[in-house]
Amino acid sequence: MRCAALLAISACSDSRSALQHALRQPTLSGSDVIISRVMADPSLVPDDRGEWIELANLGSDSTDLRGWQLQSARDPGFTIARSLVVPPGETVMLGRNGDSTVNGGVHVDLVYTGIVLGNSGDWVVLRDATGVTADSVEWDVPPTGSPIDHRSDRSVKPTTRPAPATAPASSVGPPVPNAESAATTTPTLRPRATSTQPLPSPRELIVRVLDVGQGDAILIRNGGSTVLVDGGPTPYALGDHLDALGLNGSTIDAVILTHAHADHYQGLRELFASRRHITVRYFWENQDPSPNVTLQKLRDSIASRVRAGSLTYRDTDDPCVNGQPICTVTLKGGARLHIMRPDPDGHGANNRSPAIKLVGPDSASFTMWMAGDAEAEDIGWFTRAGYRGSPGMRVDVLKADHHGSCNGVTDLYLDLLKPSLVVASLAAANDYGHMHSQAKAMYSRHGVPWYRTDQNGTITLRSPGEPGSRYTVSVERGGKNMPGPSDRRSSSPECER
Repeated sequence: MRCAALLAISACSDSRSALQHALRQPTLSGSDVIISRVMADPSLVPDDRGEWIELANLGSDSTDLRGWQLQSARDPGFTIARSLVVPPGETVMLGRNGDSTVNGGVHVDLVYTGIVLGNSGDWVVLRDATGVTADSVEWDVPPTGSPIDHRSDRSVKPTTRPAPATAPASSVGPPVPNAESAATTTPTLRPRATSTQPLPSPRELIVRVLDVGQGDAILIRNGGSTVLVDGGPTPYALGDHLDALGLNGSTIDAVILTHAHADHYQGLRELFASRRHITVRYFWENQDPSPNVTLQKLRDSIASRVRAGSLTYRDTDDPCVNGQPICTVTLKGGARLHIMRPDPDGHGANNRSPAIKLVGPDSASFTMWMAGDAEAEDIGWFTRAGYRGSPGMRVDVLKADHHGSCNGVTDLYLDLLKPSLVVASLAAANDYGHMHSQAKAMYSRHGVPWYRTDQNGTITLRSPGEPGSRYTVSVERGGKNMPGPSDRRSSSPECER
């Protein structure tokens, strides 16, 4: 049976047919400055002379980096105090030493201080003049004598800058070929309008686990389609991200509210603020009765737009309105969202959370499982409902159920999902003891590392969507497996068992 098209670019579980609708393609702005390469461990010269950080402007306008900041682990950081303009499609080089006769032959545009790049695990974050994170990169052990090639895959053919062919007599050691000089391999990034390949690729999948405090909000973008799973605990927390990501006046194709708890739905009210001029096309939730006045206000906003004909409202108990337990939404870049019916008899709002599986355009490169605050009861339902076979439960990334609570994970769950990474959304100061010691111990037993928004800030997952590619992870600060100030062991009987 052919089902009604969803988002005008989707298909239900019993049909792969979908109406294709041209959505607005994302455009790059002048603030699209990223960390393209990092030389953390030079070999021809000492670290204090040879370390450098390359920044690239992928936007369509020139950007002045005055006031922008660089920070790394355990270092005071550096603020660019003078004007440093990066034209569109160009790069600038920041280095610890600006003398090319002693720094390995690197042309440095600006010398930085206050940052020492570690050779046994470190991270660097770039923030704009308002403090908003533009990009970050983390490493465990950097390559010796070669840069960490973080984001220069977006560039076209590399060009060269003049550089000495050999190390001069004033440098340490005998003259050697300038093998590690950035000058011989610096890429020139073309503006989007003249590039032979779109920047970014229309197949690229970007998932941002937003730092909204004690709650969940996950933004997904692929090929011009935008999806939001939950909205966090407050309108202003989500609103800050809407502003930073330029979503005001845009279209959000699908919103999925996992369950009727305020730390997941309160922020969604900001989507309907008239001053933001945001269009929401589809909205899913379980539509269970609730005494919460604030949830009713959100539902009133939804109902108003349904009456106006601009929004379609769906129940996660019947996500495709055809009686089937699974609805597959296809995004314009080729990624798919499988929305799975929650336990119809689940006790409490948490156990009425649907499971959502995100599959990248290249399914072998990236998959992710999100299930709101599902607890053991709902998790058991997922395994009994046939989801192990279709759409399949094995994934690359697991969004920790219930903010890293011990009642949101089981050994069987991890055995079936087999994630290579867990991402948890929570606040550093919370009254629940999240992340629970038992949950972290279970992740560790299964060999799964974690990132967490309270310690790492917003977590960004990217997949190019091309065969043979790999997904990458960027965080605003910190590293893997960090503890939090509220972490403790849960004394609940369910977790003690």
